[in-house]
Amino acid sequence: MNILVIGPHPDDLEYGCGGTLAKMTHQGHHVHLLIMTGGEMGGQAFVRRREQETSAKLLNAKLYWGRWTDTQVPINKDVIQDIENIIHLVKPTLILVPYYNDTHQDHRNVSQATISATRYARNVLFYEAPTSVDFTPTIFVDIGKYLNKKFSLLRAHKSQVFQTKVTDLSIIENSRSCAIFRGFQNRVKYAEGFAPLRLALDFAL
Repeated sequence: MNILVIGPHPDDLEYGCGGTLAKMTHQGHHVHLLIMTGGEMGGQAFVRRREQETSAKLLNAKLYWGRWTDTQVPINKDVIQDIENIIHLVKPTLILVPYYNDTHQDHRNVSQATISATRYARNVLFYEAPTSVDFTPTIFVDIGKYLNKKFSLLRAHKSQVFQTKVTDLSIIENSRSCAIFRGFQNRVKYAEGFAPLRLALDFAL
C-alpha cells in the first residue's frame, strides 16, 4: 500500500502515528510524508527540516515539503490544491492527517483543507496531536513491538524533545503515557488511536 501522512509541522506525525508508520514500513508498505511548514516558530527552520529528514530516513519514507509558514497556514484553495497535487502524485491507499478539533490553528486548517482535498478518497483517518481537543478514537493499532522505534523517530527531532510546555516533561514521556492510555482502551499495552473520516470495510491495516 501507499500511505500518505500529512503533518502541519515537523514531529507532528511522529507523535500521532509514528508507531503505526514503523509497523507499516516493517510490513513492506510505502510511506510518504507531507510536511506543510518548516516549523520555524518552534525553532530554526533549517534545523527542524534536517531533523525531519533524519526521521524520514529512519522510516525509509519519501518526504515532501509544503510551502507554508508556521502558524500562518491558511484555509483556502491554494492549500487544498497543494494537498491534492501530492495525492495525485502518491495515489495513496490510506491518508492520515491531524484531528480537526485542535488548539493550534495550523492543525485545524491543514485538517480542514485535507477534508476537502480527500473528498474522493476512500480511507482517511485522523491522528492525535498533543493539542487535540475531544479526540475520541474508535480505531486502534497495537504498536507494542514498535514503541521504541516511535521513540527513535521522536528523538530525531532533538530540538523539540523538551518543548512540551510542561516543566521537565519530555515528548517521549508524553508519548509513552498516551500509548499506554490508548492501549488500555484497546485492551493491549501500547496503541495509537485514530478517528475515521472514512474507512472502507474491505480495508485492513
